[in-house]
Amino acid sequence: MRGSSFALFEKFQIKDMASLANDWKNDEDLKFQLESLVRKAYQRSEIVLVMRKEFPQYSWGCIKTLDRRLRHFNINYINYDTPLQHVKDVVEKELEGPGKLLGVRAMTKKLRMVHDIKVPRDFVNDVMYEQDPEGLADRQPCNKGKRKKGNFVTQGVNWVWSLDGHDKFVGFQNWTFPIALYGCYDTASRKVLYLKVWTSNSRSELIARWYFDYVYEAKKIPSMLRLDKGTETGILATLHAFLCRKHGDMAPEDTVHFGSSTSNRIERYWKEIHERMEKFFKRQLLELLEGGHYDPEDEDDRNILAFIYIPIVQREVNIFIELWNNSRTRFQKNTLMPDGIPNFIHTNPEEYGMVDQGWEVSVGKLQAAARVSEV
Repeated sequence: MRGSSFALFEKFQIKDMASLANDWKNDEDLKFQLESLVRKAYQRSEIVLVMRKEFPQYSWGCIKTLDRRLRHFNINYINYDTPLQHVKDVVEKELEGPGKLLGVRAMTKKLRMVHDIKVPRDFVNDVMYEQDPEGLADRQPCNKGKRKKGNFVTQGVNWVWSLDGHDKFVGFQNWTFPIALYGCYDTASRKVLYLKVWTSNSRSELIARWYFDYVYEAKKIPSMLRLDKGTETGILATLHAFLCRKHGDMAPEDTVHFGSSTSNRIERYWKEIHERMEKFFKRQLLELLEGGHYDPEDEDDRNILAFIYIPIVQREVNIFIELWNNSRTRFQKNTLMPDGIPNFIHTNPEEYGMVDQGWEVSVGKLQAAARVSEV
């Protein structure tokens, strides 16, 4: 009798284990995450690492396990059933906006991430060539005039955050158009942490507030900040030093490094955003100015322009950040920096021989810093 009961118990235990092993088939969160990572063109080995962290309740033994689950959810890296006319229509619409500044790689990425169109890159090239051959030729990369650069060395992600403002929108003598950018960039992973569009990027209280907002959400600060030496960074530098004073063995004054804009790592990003998005809006702004439809000395004109343009530019900037943070950086022979997807590098530094050099901060400490700095 006891043997019969044990056999029955074992039978039910095996049945429960089999049921648990198949729970993933009905997990909508799992399906959504897999679709998201495939749309961002993560490699399968990278997806497995992410899944082990976010869905540890399921077994992720090898890539074959991932492939089986992708097939179950009907998730593919390339969708060969995508109608040609649909791709042409979306590309044509993109070429009417800031997308006209994108090359084939960037356009393919935007189609995947923004429009969920997963087609081969050479397919996108053919469609772009058919619709805008001259523009596509103008955007081809050119290696002329490149000079050799030194290596940038970092101790890991969140070791140095690079912050800077971008004034190319603002125009002549930084006052013509009330549209300015300010951003923060992790130098190890090349991930853009935030990028804000506003009427000014020279108000110290505002710049400190943007940094504080991001830190309050992330609950983490870097070991160091890299800033330009100007009046707009005073409160930000003090706020960061205040938060760092109980972390590590660095003196608070050593946690902020000042230098020129030309040697700031985020400068490379400004070039990308200028070439791939900003030129489109600058043409419109100049047409308004030269056509006599906008007077930079009229406060009403400035306010109306800011009211209309800032939300539009911020929306496009947010899309560009998402594309940038999920685009794979190319391998560079003469650099010590890791190549890969910035988002993945930032969350998985150990896969690149790095460690997270940031410091966790509590809500209480952040609230105290807010009170002291009046941010």
